[in-house]
Amino acid sequence: MLSRVEEVGKAFVDTFQTLIYLTTPCIWNVTTVDTLIAALSEPDIPTTSKTVAHTLLKDLALTHYKLFTTAIPTLAEWIITQSKEVSADRTREEKLAAEDILKCLARLGAKGLDLDLLGKQGKEFIAALTVFALNGETEKQGRRATTILLSLKHQNAYAEDLINVCGLLLLC
Repeated sequence: MLSRVEEVGKAFVDTFQTLIYLTTPCIWNVTTVDTLIAALSEPDIPTTSKTVAHTLLKDLALTHYKLFTTAIPTLAEWIITQSKEVSADRTREEKLAAEDILKCLARLGAKGLDLDLLGKQGKEFIAALTVFALNGETEKQGRRATTILLSLKHQNAYAEDLINVCGLLLLC
């Protein structure tokens, strides 16, 4: 699917995205979501295909959020990896991909899916969200990471941590 869309171009997706969602609800399944997530990290996949992948994930989270129940740990792992690469040298496409996946997770949290992860991955996910909230490459990354942190079970503790860090930054 990604290669076909990539051949035609992003303009095709932008033009027909709504029509595709409304007329073909049966093509979206858990395998589609897993394939789109895998495409984000594949070095052999062209940038335009990755653009389609993160755009579709963001939009599917709004309309087909139940497909993501098993994909949240994989998306969290992707965010953890991306948080380690945050820098001013990243391409616009890499920054946009992180924004869209953060928006995807924020939408899933708003729909009531549990974003709290257990164990080491949960701690790393919180740390990654904190990196994006405080040092995100774009304003949207910061806002979306903060939205996710505030949708988690221990939201008060995370909010207090963010406020304390921001207060220390203002004092410096």
